[in-house]
Amino acid sequence: MIKSSRLWLHPNIIWTIIKKTPTLDPLVILLNTEVYYIENKKEIASFATIKKWKDSTEIGTIYTYPKYRNKGLAGLIIKSIKKEYSPIWLLCKKELVSYYKKQGFKTIKKANNKGKEFSIKLLGK
Repeated sequence: MIKSSRLWLHPNIIWTIIKKTPTLDPLVILLNTEVYYIENKKEIASFATIKKWKDSTEIGTIYTYPKYRNKGLAGLIIKSIKKEYSPIWLLCKKELVSYYKKQGFKTIKKANNKGKEFSIKLLGK
């Protein structure tokens, strides 16, 4: 079952984000983020953060802990977020574009980061 809550209630998820994204400003996350997650026996298996803006939502971090990978958990979370929000934006590494396209996203433009990231938007719910 997918759950959601404010990110600041989950210090273990915050710590994972900080470790995996050292250039990210943690204060921005804490002030404007909700987290969707899947647990397995009280242990977080996979999560995605979202940031709500005026008229859109950005998926921030999507992460599945190694022992739970390749089970479709991130896809389930994305599907749940898509039911709640529209439009949805995200930035991702070039090597992940094909995964997000399978999840219903489409590339709208490259981010200005030496071609390493792409801006992707999901149209509709």
